[in-house]
Amino acid sequence: MTPLTKSGPLETYRAWNACLLAGDMKGAARFIDADNWREKCLGLTDWLTDFEIALTHYEKNMVRPWTGLEMHEEEVVEGRDAVTIRFRVEATHAGEFLGVPATGRKVSFHAIRIVHVTDGRVTGQWAQLDLWGIHQQLTTPVASSRGAGR
Repeated sequence: MTPLTKSGPLETYRAWNACLLAGDMKGAARFIDADNWREKCLGLTDWLTDFEIALTHYEKNMVRPWTGLEMHEEEVVEGRDAVTIRFRVEATHAGEFLGVPATGRKVSFHAIRIVHVTDGRVTGQWAQLDLWGIHQQLTTPVASSRGAGR
């Protein structure tokens, strides 16, 4: 299989992730080695070895429930065959997530991704989102401004 990028895992990850964030799932699939795919998103999926199923989970959990999704890299460590990214996500809750119906609330949370790359193709990832932090932001009652200053 011919690599799509001539640089290391970080460049491959960023090109793949840019497609995902743009909603270009066909573009994202170009960067995948589907025959060797392995993924786990702790708290949301068990180990997945089928890229199409993983993509379905991604759309269900990270596309449909959110609008205005932005990812900001905070720390990046690149190795020979993998890249680890600690990032902050900001988004507006627009659909069911973790059993919570859309609230319209803006949330911010941290996540870590370890993305494996072989020959310029993404072969899988391990991801951990701050699910408890997200759930708290979506379910904590909003303080009322009634009676303030009285």
